[in-house]
Amino acid sequence: MIRSFLRRHRLLLINVTSASGCLATSDFCVQNFYEKKNSLDDKRLVAALATGAVMGAEAHIWFPFLDRLIVHPSWRNVFKKVLLDQTMAAPIFTLTYIVGTSILEGRTSYRELVKDTQTNFLPLYIADTLIYIPIQIVNFKYIPAFYRVPFLSFVAFIFDCFISAYKHKPQEIHVHTKHE
Repeated sequence: MIRSFLRRHRLLLINVTSASGCLATSDFCVQNFYEKKNSLDDKRLVAALATGAVMGAEAHIWFPFLDRLIVHPSWRNVFKKVLLDQTMAAPIFTLTYIVGTSILEGRTSYRELVKDTQTNFLPLYIADTLIYIPIQIVNFKYIPAFYRVPFLSFVAFIFDCFISAYKHKPQEIHVHTKHE
């Protein structure tokens, strides 16, 4: 029974595991090497792991849908996929990251979630579009569908380090005063 489940859902497990592991590993690296913490924030690390799993499942659903919607990998269709990916999926992935990590790190009030979203959404979404437009062009044109999420998880390591470092900076760095 377990083997049957694993065979049927192998790609889902690969996608969830690769995205989850990537986000958690990125946060681990940020905490150790960028923030130089003496002890890890375990709650934050688990939040990255769990949020990464959700994002891997989202990607597992999104990319096959996109491949069924736009089949032929002509350059015109590649650009259509990139446009749809960046206007439909990227905002959802960005919100999943912000809200998911915030809730799992203990910021659960509506006010805290709105503040986290207002502070982080636009900068992270802009960074996502700058990084992922060229990556997705390569992904949609040259990477076989079966390997898309693992490929993106591999590429995402650096981006995930950035979003972890950005989101977890002290709040005074995010807020600009009228004098700046």
